[in-house]
Amino acid sequence: MKNMLRRLKSLRSLKNKVVLITGGSQGIGEALANEAARRGAIVVVCARNVEKLELVAKRCMILSGRPSFHYQLDVTDPDAVDRVLTTIQHEVGAIDVLVNSAGVGDMVAVVKQKYTSMSKMVQVNLLATMYLSRKVAKQMMDQGYGAIINIASLAGKIPTPHSGVYSATKAGIVQFDNILRMEVADYGVQVLTVNPGPVKTEFFQKADPTGNYLAMLPEQLQIEPEQLASQVWDNVGHKTREINVPAYTTALSWVYNLIPGLGDWWIKRLFNYQQDKWKL
Repeated sequence: MKNMLRRLKSLRSLKNKVVLITGGSQGIGEALANEAARRGAIVVVCARNVEKLELVAKRCMILSGRPSFHYQLDVTDPDAVDRVLTTIQHEVGAIDVLVNSAGVGDMVAVVKQKYTSMSKMVQVNLLATMYLSRKVAKQMMDQGYGAIINIASLAGKIPTPHSGVYSATKAGIVQFDNILRMEVADYGVQVLTVNPGPVKTEFFQKADPTGNYLAMLPEQLQIEPEQLASQVWDNVGHKTREINVPAYTTALSWVYNLIPGLGDWWIKRLFNYQQDKWKL
């Protein structure tokens, strides 16, 4: 047990550690890759866009002074996931840290949500995260240490209009991590759930082209991706279970669960939620 804890603590320094990041071609995943590289990690990024992946991998190699790798991957294809993980094992080595950062969103009212969009969010945000976590957790349990970082969302803890399916997938990650954490803790594996508020990336340009959703949120809730990445890596190798960014949102989540009726009233006022304005 002491040896496993010592190995887990060794992840506080990412130097020469193998870090696999899905969704690594842009947004939060790219910021996490850059910061891991600055800390000396051997970064492995996966996503569907090969051109963007190549640029990220080259930048990581410059930042870290170590090899970096990139693999094209559709995280919703379990066979492709299996192939890429096997390739990484042979070409790079055992994974020390897994970051599930791939995610999609579609911010519209539940009654207007298309089935294809609902299915895609569940497949990418939740099922892919669970499957990758499952596969890599087994390897980490065998090696006696590791860290799994799953990017959930503040939306999974505090509901907001027009994010029903997206929020459900992120809430699913929170609960999945709570159980996975119990199952792997005795093997020296950390499971860290990250719940950021809105991050200043291209995510909302695709999830909400109208700009209505982001416009309703206070500026104080919006986070720079570099800030988030630094905070994530600062908590790896520790006993940290979950981080909420900004930190004060922990209190907001607690209050909402304690008095949900009041929370619903406040959130609807914050979003100026009226059916005619949101064009239900």
